[in-house]
Amino acid sequence: MPGETDFLEILWDADLQQLMLVACPDGIIVTDADDRVIMYTGASETIFGYAPVEVLNRDAGVVFGSASEYQDFHSDLIADGSVVNTELTGLRKGGATFPAAVSASLLRDRYGAILGTVMYVRDHTQLQRIEHDLRDKNDRLNEIVATLDHVARHDGLTGLLRRASAFEEAERKLKECVVNGKAFSVALFDLDRFKSVNDVYGHMVGDQVLAALSLVLSHAARQGDILGRFGGEEFVAFLPGADYAAVQKFAERVRLAISAAMIPVPDGDAVRVTVSGGIATIPRCAGSLESAIHLADNRLLAAKRQGRNRIVSDGEHDKRNAA
Repeated sequence: MPGETDFLEILWDADLQQLMLVACPDGIIVTDADDRVIMYTGASETIFGYAPVEVLNRDAGVVFGSASEYQDFHSDLIADGSVVNTELTGLRKGGATFPAAVSASLLRDRYGAILGTVMYVRDHTQLQRIEHDLRDKNDRLNEIVATLDHVARHDGLTGLLRRASAFEEAERKLKECVVNGKAFSVALFDLDRFKSVNDVYGHMVGDQVLAALSLVLSHAARQGDILGRFGGEEFVAFLPGADYAAVQKFAERVRLAISAAMIPVPDGDAVRVTVSGGIATIPRCAGSLESAIHLADNRLLAAKRQGRNRIVSDGEHDKRNAA
């Protein structure tokens, strides 16, 4: 083969050999034109476990665990002239496999004929472990962030959205309804005489009452409805796509469920509570989320004045409140 003698003389030059064997931490494997191993450095022996005598003059694929994988790699090398950081399955002496990052270039004589290849091999086992550990830590960090975000957005007692988070979600859903020409309704609820529950039974029972109301709301709501604790004993339900009739039925269903609920107390007795509520719908009653909430709140106050345990949904009381 033209130039082969010159190539081998250069390859075995003492200075080049010293550079390959000592200075380079990568395993270096050099093959001839028939892809037989003609140089196999000490770093390669460390990586693969084979002694040079076990590899020299054998097909280079002997140190890789997948014949088809290595063949694809070699075909790409022939086609492109070089490959960089291609991951192959390395094969250690004894049969264990490992991830090997391989870069390679063709060696040519002055006429362009292929004399062989030089491959640089790195054991990526430790790197993959580090990457795996980083992925695990990143997953755990994402879980922590998600948990903290949930805690920040949700009320700890009821599990419903906090006031600001409920507003934020409602604004987003309202924009979608406006674009799609759908109604958007608001229902506000306030437990009647809740202070007396705390005074007579204590705050732990009061917390049970609040949790019971949040559960009733959750059962009554549809998928996509937004439920929030406004503060204290006041709750809100935003109903995207629900018209006036739908929010009236929803609010009445919540009122009836609360009035029928029996909330146990430590001495074996049970507490029964009621709620008052007010509703409003965009665009029928209001043009914005703030005005709809204000209107629903006025109607809730009207329900309180009328004797509690009722839902006010019409506009008769709005003018009275404004007067």
